[in-house]
Amino acid sequence: MASDEFLEIKLQLERQLAELENRAERIESRLSDPGNPDWEENAVLHANDEVLNALTDLTGHDIQEIRLALNKIEAGTYGVCSDCNRKISKQRLEALPFSSLCIDCANAHLGL
Repeated sequence: MASDEFLEIKLQLERQLAELENRAERIESRLSDPGNPDWEENAVLHANDEVLNALTDLTGHDIQEIRLALNKIEAGTYGVCSDCNRKISKQRLEALPFSSLCIDCANAHLGL
């Protein structure tokens, strides 16, 4: 599939990437805040750090997947299943723009 065919998906991925990078910066800023010297107030402020750390991991994973998809668009290999080398349906790519597997291979990986 030609990269022109994926222009809308590329724009969507670029917007999503910008949002995720912004979120990652905000989370990192929050996590690096030393807080208040009062340990009780500091405990309240940092009560959600575990959740923020999990969000950092998820955000980082999504950023990596989006960058990979954007690189594939630029290289002209976007929309090709990384397992079987068949085309990934446009409907699947529209629903999951950074999918690297066709539906058959994705189901096989899930044991379906």
